[in-house]
Amino acid sequence: MVGPMATDATHPEYDASALRWSRARDVLVGEDAVKVAGEKYLPRLDSQSEEEYAAYKARASFFGATGRTLEEYLDLVFRRAPVVGLGSAERLKKFLADCDLCGLDFLRYARRVVSEVLAVGRLGSLVLWERSGRPVVSLWRAEDIVNWTVERVGQSTTLVEVVLRDGGRFRVLKLVESSCVQEVWKSEPASPAGPSAASEPRWVLDERVTVTRDGVPLPFIPFVFHGPRDSRPEPDRLPLADIIVANLDHYRLDADFKHGLHFAALPTAWVSGFDKATPLRIGSSAAWVSDIPGASAGFLEFSGAGLAHIERAMERVERRMALLGARMLEVSASDGEGSGVPASSANGHLCGLGSIVASLNQSLTRVLQLANWWIEGGDSADGAGVSFAMNTDLSARAISGELLTAVVAAWRAGGLSRESMLELLKRGEILPEGRTAAQERALIHGRARAET
Repeated sequence: MVGPMATDATHPEYDASALRWSRARDVLVGEDAVKVAGEKYLPRLDSQSEEEYAAYKARASFFGATGRTLEEYLDLVFRRAPVVGLGSAERLKKFLADCDLCGLDFLRYARRVVSEVLAVGRLGSLVLWERSGRPVVSLWRAEDIVNWTVERVGQSTTLVEVVLRDGGRFRVLKLVESSCVQEVWKSEPASPAGPSAASEPRWVLDERVTVTRDGVPLPFIPFVFHGPRDSRPEPDRLPLADIIVANLDHYRLDADFKHGLHFAALPTAWVSGFDKATPLRIGSSAAWVSDIPGASAGFLEFSGAGLAHIERAMERVERRMALLGARMLEVSASDGEGSGVPASSANGHLCGLGSIVASLNQSLTRVLQLANWWIEGGDSADGAGVSFAMNTDLSARAISGELLTAVVAAWRAGGLSRESMLELLKRGEILPEGRTAAQERALIHGRARAET
């Protein structure tokens, strides 16, 4: 039996993105992965032998700026705990505590989603009902979502087929007559019908089931795409693309700089008018003596400015990487580029990173809604009241002592309401996120009564 979409066929947009994903993975892993790739990231100099190139590569250092930037972004996003709205979906708490049946809570799952989207700009979540009697979510990397098909149905675009690489198999979910069908395809050795047949695996259908809830087929595919701008299946631009390019540029410059230092920075001894058979030893206790008239000796030392130019170029690239990282925390161009307002401005505009988090809040909310639908049922999987919101206010920092004093003084003088003061204290991370003014007053009054 021939597999769907030729089973192992990949989408054209997948093929166009695969190289960028591979490069991003290597740069984020760090020096070991970048150096193993060899000439992919560090071209060989003219006429270099294998040994010379190996030494050239070994002397170079890879500056892990991209990985550090990613970790700093994650710390910013999760500096405040995400706010989870359950509405009346109390039974969803078990899913939040263990969403993959392997002990992973949904907060850590969300951190993985943010990390993957920042790294390669794409991820997928499949939410199914397990035999254990509860929903479970599985994470699918960009490289494992190999093919997909969408169609226009009414006023919306609907996912009608997705092909997932599952180890040595392929899992296919598709809509057949408005019912979700899941197929698992595995490879078998091709029959030796010709000289080229052995190189092409034969895909056979191993399993085919209709995905149902309470015996009723699902009218949709319970798969959610996560992206930096939306939840569409098409791969998006990598958020860290420019930093990755600059990081590799810095690596090549460092290799050239270290190569130049190796050959030019150390003084080299030279002699003229000495007997070639005379052993010459360098050191404070050794003297070079020659009976040949006009004999001389000295040291060759590098005096050009070539290495200084490379060093300055490296410094410029380092500044560029820092600038690119900082720009992700500025208001986007559509919201007033150059305004200098960091992260979240007073009128509600989000920074680049904040916009990514806002997009992921929507797709992660959809994951929770699907899980809730598996539990509660209903006509749709919209999940009223179910939501997930990570921190998008990335400009907030702990309030300073001077500003704290000024805020309290303004409240005492009647220039600031109690509610506004408490809101400023929450944004300044003095009060816990989510605590209302009424709750804060109750805590104050409760403490006062306890002291009396």
